[in-house]
Amino acid sequence: MPARPVAGLLKMILDAQQLSNAEMYKILIGSVTPRPIAWAGTRSTDGSNNLAPFSFYNCFSSAPPIVGFSVIPRPDGRKKDTLQNAQDTKCFTLSCASYKLVKEMSKSAATLEPGEDEFVYAGLTAAEALHINAPYVAEALLVFECELRQIISFGNEPGSGNLILGEIKYIHIDESVYDNGRIDIEKLDPVGRLAGNWYATIRDRFELQRG
Repeated sequence: MPARPVAGLLKMILDAQQLSNAEMYKILIGSVTPRPIAWAGTRSTDGSNNLAPFSFYNCFSSAPPIVGFSVIPRPDGRKKDTLQNAQDTKCFTLSCASYKLVKEMSKSAATLEPGEDEFVYAGLTAAEALHINAPYVAEALLVFECELRQIISFGNEPGSGNLILGEIKYIHIDESVYDNGRIDIEKLDPVGRLAGNWYATIRDRFELQRG
């Protein structure tokens, strides 16, 4: 039985197939919020470090522990360094973007040329992962060392994502945020991405039982 419209409510119906990439993107980033930030550290085959934040990010499994983030091409259509490096080295790190590092995280999003080091540009310390060939943010309170599991490409058009899935192999965690097997979210103080230049913190929150 078809759904009936609610009296007094007028809703627009948008055909997603008829929207431009820019229109669809604005709707997505304005509605799927707040989004966690994958602060990805990778290394090229010639040894150049790369660091970049991506807000299409989440976890998808705990056994095995799988996280994933999506990378779209540069505005000129070229493949981003993060995607190329993950394909080549089969690994990456994810550093937590805490509020105290939000300015550096934002700065690392600058569109630099391959070979230019975002760690240096953003004034961050590149630390060496213990078990994979990738750097991470030394100042971060929590870091995942990930081995590449799979890359799913959704096309070659502007805005087409490439979902990078990785398996967490090792976790670096500051003792100040780890208490009896749980993460102290207030001390970790992560930021989330909204639309435009806006971000969200965890300052305002409430608890609600399931069901």
